[in-house]
Amino acid sequence: MQGVYVNVPSADWSLFRELIRKFGWQAETREQLLNRFANSRPTTPALTEEEIMDEIKAVRYAK
Repeated sequence: MQGVYVNVPSADWSLFRELIRKFGWQAETREQLLNRFANSRPTTPALTEEEIMDEIKAVRYAK
């Protein structure tokens, strides 16, 4: 599969959507793509902000 972003005028969207359906392709709007990405992200971070700062300080100020 190859992902492609195409700007289609609103007036032509129904025609383009019909073409997509006939070829068996998949289409999603930019908003749908962003929502899918946002929903796929973890709800809790792997590290807290304090843990990240502790790691930075340990590397930066280690002797």
